[in-house]
Amino acid sequence: MNLEDNSPRRPPLEPVLPLINVVFLLLIFFMVAGQLAPRPTVDVTAPNSAEAATEEDPSQLMLVLDKQGVLFHDGEPVAEASLATLIAKHQAEREKEAADKAAANDAAEIPAAPAAEGGQETTLPLVRLLADAGVPLSVLRENLGKLRDLGVEEVRLVTQSENTP
Repeated sequence: MNLEDNSPRRPPLEPVLPLINVVFLLLIFFMVAGQLAPRPTVDVTAPNSAEAATEEDPSQLMLVLDKQGVLFHDGEPVAEASLATLIAKHQAEREKEAADKAAANDAAEIPAAPAAEGGQETTLPLVRLLADAGVPLSVLRENLGKLRDLGVEEVRLVTQSENTP
């Protein structure tokens, strides 16, 4: 009596289910974590730009200018009187982050970038302004003048590329 079976058998299949689970979890992770910058809560349409290839810096103060000429920050309207306080608060946070980073570099004995004249690095307030495409130029210039008067040296207008939806 022959108990051995000489018929060719398939090798056992590797378990594919754990691989599918891992790929699915990675897909969900990147879908959730894929938002790079928070969307403004005010309904505005950014003007089109032929080339909008610059990267946004989320550490910059983001202001939104709607069609009526009202400035918003984090979905809340910003009064002209509180705009200076908002800019100063944001600037203080940026300077504190820069000081913490410099202290960490000093602790790690990594040479820092050379400081500006006077021994300290000067950081100017930077503002990103998302102005609605329908805002009249006179209203935009007026708000840019307000920001200049408050000490803002650089304003980056947020646009959308014609190539993106």
